[in-house]
Amino acid sequence: MTQALYIVVATWLLFRVNWGDPLATTVLVLVFCLLSAAAAVVLGSLFRNDAQASGVGVGVGLVFAALGGSMAPLELFPEGLQRVAMITPHRWANTAMAELVRRDGTIVDIVPELGVLLAYTAVLTVAAAVLMRRALTR
Repeated sequence: MTQALYIVVATWLLFRVNWGDPLATTVLVLVFCLLSAAAAVVLGSLFRNDAQASGVGVGVGLVFAALGGSMAPLELFPEGLQRVAMITPHRWANTAMAELVRRDGTIVDIVPELGVLLAYTAVLTVAAAVLMRRALTR
C-alpha cells in the first residue's frame, strides 16, 4: 500500500499525472492492495519457504499483469485473448483505471469492476484463511 501511495502521489506531484477522481482512485488502489495481500497469503501458505513463494509470486504476477493489460492496452489484444484476460484481476483494475483516467469516470462508473475485484478478494481471503490454518497445523 505504501508503494502504491508513493507511486500515485509522486507521479502526481512530479509529473502532473492525472489519476482521475481522487476518491475512486483511492478506493480502487485500496481494493487492489487488499486483493494482493490475500493472494500473497495464499502463495505464502502453499510453499515451504519465502524463496519459493517469492519466485512463483513474481512469475504469476507478471503473467497476470501482461495478460490483464498492464503491459499493453487491452484494446490491442485479439478478441479471444481479451476474453481470457477477464480471469485476471489486473484486467478489471486496468479497465477501472482507464474509465477514471480516459473518460473522467467516478466511483459510480467503476462499481462493476470494484465488485469483481471485491469478489476476487473475498475468495482469496477465504482460501488464505483455510490454507494458512492448514499450514500452521501441519
